[in-house]
Amino acid sequence: MRPDLYWLPLPGYKLAIMPRPRAGDWLADEIRAWQQQGINTVVSLLEASEVHELELGEEERLCADLGIRFLSLPIPDRGIPAHRPAVRALAYTLAAQLQAGASVAIHCRAGIGRSSLIAACVLAVLGIGDEFALISQARGVAVPDTEQQAAWLVGFRRTEA
Repeated sequence: MRPDLYWLPLPGYKLAIMPRPRAGDWLADEIRAWQQQGINTVVSLLEASEVHELELGEEERLCADLGIRFLSLPIPDRGIPAHRPAVRALAYTLAAQLQAGASVAIHCRAGIGRSSLIAACVLAVLGIGDEFALISQARGVAVPDTEQQAAWLVGFRRTEA
């Protein structure tokens, strides 16, 4: 099995966005494939209702079993984060991991809106501009999903300047 990882074209950093993993009988295989791809940290942006609906309740445990750090920051589908400080803390944590040589993958449901927004925040913390252009290039579709998400990044950048 080959996971749907979209690696951002960042010399020196290993950051990917991806859609949610395949569920059910495929979940363990998908997470094993992440491990084989060298992923050290996975961030899920799914809300609890999506985790239940998509049958991903075992994702955190399976990641832990394979030595993959699992982080969760639920954000509504096609929405924006409710708490800027939580995103800031996550972005700085992920930036530090990337700077230390870790491989990080961020997922939401489709790997377009929420995952792109959080990846863009990490890029902003790293001082890398043109965040959404880089992510769109890697993903092969225009990101983010909504104008509200694009505006949220502008506000985030302002607080980091």
